[in-house]
Amino acid sequence: MASKTLINSMLRDPSQIPDGVLANQVYQCTVNDCCYGPLVDCIKHAIGHEHEVLLREMLLEKNLSFIAEDQLRAKGYDKTPDFILEVPVAVEGHVIHWIESKASFGDESSHQAYLQDQFWSYWNRYISVIFPYR
Repeated sequence: MASKTLINSMLRDPSQIPDGVLANQVYQCTVNDCCYGPLVDCIKHAIGHEHEVLLREMLLEKNLSFIAEDQLRAKGYDKTPDFILEVPVAVEGHVIHWIESKASFGDESSHQAYLQDQFWSYWNRYISVIFPYR
């Protein structure tokens, strides 16, 4: 039985699959995957970037002082939200220290994955947060 690493490698590059017919079928499935395929990933990334730019513009418009993700990475932080507010703000009675923008649909499964992979580590580092979804 093939290892998980080998299978993932073949899914990323179907030309590694010895059976040409199967390789083509895997390639077609990957290209036509409307939820998790590479084209969808590119679209999600572009939309996410666009919404981060809009959020940055909104913060500047409101004269809120912040440190952006790229600045945090340059300082050596490994886990970085999109923006840390240098002066926390109150939003609907909650004090917000940082913002992580999610320009994607948030179903229950996605929320659980985001919580586990990303949000809790931010929460432990930066305290109160807001997650704007578009």
